[in-house]
Amino acid sequence: MSADSAVITMGDRGRVVIPLEMREAAHLKTGDKLIASRDEQGIKLMTRRALLEKVWADFADSPTSLADELIAERRAEAMRDLEDK
Repeated sequence: MSADSAVITMGDRGRVVIPLEMREAAHLKTGDKLIASRDEQGIKLMTRRALLEKVWADFADSPTSLADELIAERRAEAMRDLEDK
């Protein structure tokens, strides 16, 4: 078993135990909150910090500024409203 992968068994009520080596490598402590998400590959557990970093990275890779995009949409909508009057 390594800190990168492990075979674990799901117990009653869906409980799983994250092996000590993995918890230590991820700096997890008793009581830490984890986010569980599911995709086509399976179930993933992430810390809140890791999820926030992923979201920020996803938005940072956006080719346009989301704020600029929103402003452009609002201006176009305002122009349509003016034309309708």
